Amino acid sequence: MKNKAIVFTLILAAGLLFACSSKNDVKATFIGTIQEIRGDSALVDAAQEDGKVLGQIEINLSVNPNETFQIGDKVKIGYDGTIMETAPLKIITLTVEKIE
Repeated sequence: MKNKAIVFTLILAAGLLFACSSKNDVKATFIGTIQEIRGDSALVDAAQEDGKVLGQIEINLSVNPNETFQIGDKVKIGYDGTIMETAPLKIITLTVEKIE
């Protein structure tokens, strides 16, 4: 019985560590200009760093609460690599920072 409890605890700990570590793994980035702000989200005209135009993408600005964003700001966004096929396109924003 004691061995089962130890194995269960190890499996639970490994699962929690995996869930926490994969949550913030930036798999892709793009650069864009903020066109519109709606509360904690913004519409960004986006292009990948290789120059491929992505169009307008909705991002979450609340992932960087220490920064104040304004229309016209150029930003670098990190996300998990998935783009949701909605109108406008949406991503799971992991990082967002102003660039010059």
